[in-house]
Amino acid sequence: MKKFLIILSLFFLTSCTRVNPALKDKFSNQDIERIVVTNTRYAGRYTIIDKKAITRFKNKVLRAKEVQRDSNLEPDFIFDFYSENKRVATFKYIAKINDENTANLYDEEGKLFNISTSIEDEFIKRLLKTNRNQNVPDYYVSVINLILDKIGKKDITVAIDLKKEIMTLKYLTSMDIKNIFEGINRNGINIVLLQQAKEYDYLIAINTKKYSGNRVEAEIAVTDPKGLKTVYVIEGNYNGKWEFFIAYK
Repeated sequence: MKKFLIILSLFFLTSCTRVNPALKDKFSNQDIERIVVTNTRYAGRYTIIDKKAITRFKNKVLRAKEVQRDSNLEPDFIFDFYSENKRVATFKYIAKINDENTANLYDEEGKLFNISTSIEDEFIKRLLKTNRNQNVPDYYVSVINLILDKIGKKDITVAIDLKKEIMTLKYLTSMDIKNIFEGINRNGINIVLLQQAKEYDYLIAINTKKYSGNRVEAEIAVTDPKGLKTVYVIEGNYNGKWEFFIAYK
């Protein structure tokens, strides 16, 4: 019985750590000399040159499994693998996706894979300065609730456009951003990110002009179901909570 359990355990262990042939072919048995990890939201880059760290990182990528479900989130990081001065493989990665059936790794052809989030241990503390996100989640929740009060509607879907947001998002992951906005709890109001919205009633486009952690200046454009746009100018201060002055542009 013990022998059977040992064999069964070894089978599951090797199954879970099996190299994906589709990914192995990308490296063409080349010697990887460095891996460059780039943050997509700001000019942050970390280069891995330690041989053991390279092997550990590469092996985690090689064991990624192909999946069908796409999160439709923006990638947080780019992995570039180099042999000598030649880039031999590139992947896009979305951090903090814990669902093993949802893609968090994408190759250059757009194929979907899921990789263990343990790969984040190799780089994320160097490239994601979470201590610089001071009051950012509270800012977004508070300002969206303020705008929803201005809209004054129930039973609607609201899409959030963040294309112009740079300074406030650069230390957040796509999952952080998704959770902030979709976590806004308003009865009868469904909040979705624009890139994930198939249909919506109102569009809120946020453009944060200045942000210091306790002071903010922003313009927020609201487009209603008829296509009419209203632009609000926001100034806010944080003193335990956000307080805003709002005016029409």
